[in-house]
Amino acid sequence: MAGLDGGGAPPAACDPNNLPAAIVLVFPVMVVALLCWRAARTRRNKDECRRLAQRVALLRDLRQLMAPAPPLAKAAAVSAEVRAVLAGQVDAWVKEAESVVLGCTSSRWPCRFVRCDRHGEQLSVVRMNLDEAYDRILPVVAQIDTAHRLHHLLQLQVIVQDGHKSATTTASCPPPA
Repeated sequence: MAGLDGGGAPPAACDPNNLPAAIVLVFPVMVVALLCWRAARTRRNKDECRRLAQRVALLRDLRQLMAPAPPLAKAAAVSAEVRAVLAGQVDAWVKEAESVVLGCTSSRWPCRFVRCDRHGEQLSVVRMNLDEAYDRILPVVAQIDTAHRLHHLLQLQVIVQDGHKSATTTASCPPPA
């Protein structure tokens, strides 16, 4: 303990002459670690972008199927308005997602490497929006579609019953003489 009680030379770890050597050894290791981290992040972003591109394509196809039903009644007109609002939101999300996916896939590797943090944040926002679309909006659209189908089946049933009643009433009535 010669270095701590003031009676000797300071320990070698506190030697100012060894500090530049430590920096020279640690700095390249830190740079290599940072480059490896950025390369891994760039690779993860590319994989994430591919997965999101598939989800966006599916959502775009589903959006095309969300055309408003012809308004037959007041309830159908309300559901058509709801569909239009939901379709507008889905369109906005699809447009944003397509622009992010296009930006991530069209740029060359060095650009993706430099911008990996920004691309990662953009992909995260797009992923959250698509999750919301899949979790909240598509079930509502499915319910609206189911309601339309049930309403249509009910109308068909009423038409068939009316046709059946008129056929039985004409058959039970004697023909006029």
